[in-house]
Amino acid sequence: MSIGEVLQRAREDMGATLEDVEKETKIRRKYIIALEKDNFDVLPGRVYVRGFLRNYARFLGMDGEALVNQYNELFAPLKGEQAVQEPFMEQPARPTGWRRGLTVAVAVILVGLALYWSGILDRNLRDEMADDGQYQGPAKSLGEKSPDSNGGPSGNQKQAPGSAAERDNKGDTGADAQGVDMVLQVTDRECWMRVVVDNESVFEGTVGPNNVKKFAGRESIWVKLGDAGAVKVWANGKDYGYLGGPGDVVKRVFTLKKDGKQAAGG
Repeated sequence: MSIGEVLQRAREDMGATLEDVEKETKIRRKYIIALEKDNFDVLPGRVYVRGFLRNYARFLGMDGEALVNQYNELFAPLKGEQAVQEPFMEQPARPTGWRRGLTVAVAVILVGLALYWSGILDRNLRDEMADDGQYQGPAKSLGEKSPDSNGGPSGNQKQAPGSAAERDNKGDTGADAQGVDMVLQVTDRECWMRVVVDNESVFEGTVGPNNVKKFAGRESIWVKLGDAGAVKVWANGKDYGYLGGPGDVVKRVFTLKKDGKQAAGG
């Protein structure tokens, strides 16, 4: 049986509906359907697929790692990616000079592959940071005050743990600081995230609940959250709350404008 067939049969045996799964796992209904149809291309990426499989399996009382291993086997490295190592396994011993030449040739190939994949990863990063139609919040000024329900300035704005807002005794404010800093506080459940600081990827991975990640950049910080409803965001001490709802995949970039003023945009 395929991965999707295993999941669908287990869910039906349990008597659970797609809505039940969505409510309990926080996985969006369209992604649940994609998993059960083995239509993995619909999901945002392989990291999400593995996370969703573990989460869904946990709900069904199944071994999530077994499903992840089965998924990994479906996406094993292509033969061309292993061709460099095959001569070492199959060829008999050669004279020292021949081995030296082979070593140099392999080194050149590996360097070429590294540069090639580096270019692909860099291009993928630029594409990832481009607008792909996913939910993104409106542009905001980091230096402006958030109005309360009566239209006046808010007096109860929370400060991020370890953020620039805690350095007010030194005379710094979000509007005056040179650069952009960000605090991501994961609340009650884990969340996959990716962070790019000044166009350089600095973090990608899953962060557990009740953990805080801090980042600082000179010009910009770009963040992608796999579950925007699980992470509170502060930028230069300003509380932006949650950037989306449970299960929403959200991208947001906070940049430093050319005139020195800081602003955030989707």
